[in-house]
Amino acid sequence: MELIFFIGLIASWVYFNNKVQHLEDRIDRLDSLRNSSVSSELRPVPMASEVGSQFVPRPVSTMSSEEYQDLSEPGVFSRFYSWLKQDFMVKLGAFLLLLAFGWFVSYAFANNWIGPVGRITIGLMAGVSFLLLGTWRMRQFVHQGGIFTVVGATTILLTLYAARELYNFFTPETALVLMFMTVSFVAFVSVRFASEKLALAGLLLAAFAPLLTAAPLPDVMVVFPYLLVVVAGSLWVVWRTGWTRLTLATLVVSYLHSLPFLGGRIIDQDSAIMFSFLLVGIFFAANVVSLVRRRNNISHLGIHALTALGTVIFLFSWIETAANDVWRSLLYTAWALVFALGTYVVFVATANYKAFYLYGATSIALIGVATAAELDGPILVIMYLAEISLLVMAAAKLRAGAVLLSRLSLILIVPTLLSVESFDLSIWNGVFNENFAVICLTAIVLIMTGLQISLQTDYLDTAYPKITVNTLFVGSSFFLVSLVWLVCHKLFEYDLGTMVSLTFYTIVGIGMFVSGKSSGVRLLQVVGGVLIGLVVARLLLVDVWEMEIEGRIIVFLIVGLLLISTAFIRKLQPQTDN
Repeated sequence: MELIFFIGLIASWVYFNNKVQHLEDRIDRLDSLRNSSVSSELRPVPMASEVGSQFVPRPVSTMSSEEYQDLSEPGVFSRFYSWLKQDFMVKLGAFLLLLAFGWFVSYAFANNWIGPVGRITIGLMAGVSFLLLGTWRMRQFVHQGGIFTVVGATTILLTLYAARELYNFFTPETALVLMFMTVSFVAFVSVRFASEKLALAGLLLAAFAPLLTAAPLPDVMVVFPYLLVVVAGSLWVVWRTGWTRLTLATLVVSYLHSLPFLGGRIIDQDSAIMFSFLLVGIFFAANVVSLVRRRNNISHLGIHALTALGTVIFLFSWIETAANDVWRSLLYTAWALVFALGTYVVFVATANYKAFYLYGATSIALIGVATAAELDGPILVIMYLAEISLLVMAAAKLRAGAVLLSRLSLILIVPTLLSVESFDLSIWNGVFNENFAVICLTAIVLIMTGLQISLQTDYLDTAYPKITVNTLFVGSSFFLVSLVWLVCHKLFEYDLGTMVSLTFYTIVGIGMFVSGKSSGVRLLQVVGGVLIGLVVARLLLVDVWEMEIEGRIIVFLIVGLLLISTAFIRKLQPQTDN
C-alpha cells in the first residue's frame, strides 16, 4: 500500500513539475527574444555617408525558424523527458537512496535489530535530514534542493503513517498535526526560494496527509478544520507570490476531501454543510481579490475562470446532495445574491469587468438552478423568459455593448428548448392557456432581445451581433407562425384550420416580400419568400393528399388568387419603356 501511494505521489509531482517547468522555459525564451529584439532596434544604424549609397536595413528579429518552432507546445513525453534530463543524476540517486533506505529498514525490522520506537525515530530523523539538505541545497540549486525537500517530507509522512498503522503510535489528530507541520515547512521553503513546483508538491503532500492518519472513519471536526488551515496557508502563499494555480489546486483538494461527507451519510451533516459553505465563500473572496489585483494581466484569466467554475461545482454538489429539499432554492438564491452583490461592489470600487462578468455569469446560473428547483413545465419557461429579459435590460443599461448582449442572448436557448413541449396541441386546454403564453412570450422576448442588440452603438462594428439579431428574428417568426397554426387548429376543424392558417401565411408572406422589395430590406424579402414557399410546399406535398376535395378546392383557389394578385401590385411590376 505504501509503495502504491509513493508511486502515485511521485507521478503527480512529476506532472505538476512538468507543467510549471515548461511554462518557465517558454517565458525565459520569450524574454530573451524580447531583449534581443529591443537591443537590435536600439543598435545605431550607419549613416549613408559612412556606407555609401547602399541601403542598410534595420534588423527586425534575431530569432531563427528553429527557435520559433521551439515555442510550440511540446507533447507530454517531451515535457517528461525535459524534466527527467534536468539533474537526472540527482533524481536517480534520490530514487535509489529511497529504495536502499526502505530495504535496509525492512531488513532491520525483519531481524529485530531495531525496536518500534527506534524504527520510527530513524524514519523521522532521515526525513528531517533530507529537509535540511534540501533547504541548504536550494541556496544555490533550487531544482535540486526541491527534490531533496520533497523526499524528506515524503519520508516523514510515510513514517508517521507506519507509526499509526503498524504500532498505533500517536492519535490521528496528533499525526495530522505533525504532517501539517512538515507540509508547512515545505510551503515556507517554496516561498523563500520562489519555487512554484515545490509549493504544488507541498499541497499534494497536504492532500494525502489525512489519508495517512489511519483514522477509523472520516471526522467532520477533524477534516474540515484541517482543510481550512491548508486553504489559509495556500492563500497566504498565493498572496505573497501570485501563483494563482495554487488556488485552483487547493480548491480541487478541498472538494475531493469533502466527497466522503456528501449524501447525508454522516451524523454531523449540518456542520459539514456549514464548513463547505465557508470554504465556498473563502474561494469566492480569494478569486475576486486576485482578479482585482491582476486586472491588467490576462494570463491569469483562465485560472480565475476555472476557479469560479470549480467554486460553483463545489456549491452545487453540496446543495443538491446534502441540503434539505425545502431549502435548496433559497440557498441557490442566497448564494446568487452573495456573488452578485460582492462582484458589483468590487466593480464599483475598481471597474474590474473581468470579475463582474465572471461572477455575474455564476449568479445567473445559480438563479436558473434555483428557479428550476421550485418550478417546472410552462411556468418554469415563463419565469426563465422573465429573468433573461431583465438580465438583458440590465446589461444594456450598464452599456454592455452589442457583442456582450449577443452572448447573453445565448441563454435563450434554454427556455426555447423547454418550450418545445408546448407545441403539442393535445395538451392544450382551450386556446388561451399556459402553453399559448409560453409560445407567445418566447416570440416576444426573441424579438425584443434582437431589437435591443440592434439599438447598440457598436452594432455594426462586428458581424457577430448582426448574425445573432437575424437568428433571433427568424426564431421569433417560427414561433409566431407555429402559434397561428396551433390556434387555428384549436378553434376550427382540421381542414378549416388548415385553410385559415395557410391563407394567413400567404397574406403575411406576400406583405413581407413586397415590403422587403420596396424598402430594400433583404431579410424581410427572404422571410416572406420562404413563408410563401412553405405554404406552396405544404399544399403540394401534404394537403393535396389529406384534405377533402371541397376543402382542397377552396384552399388552392384562395392561395392561387392571392399569389396572382401580386401581379397587380405596382411596386412589383417591371418598368417598361413607352
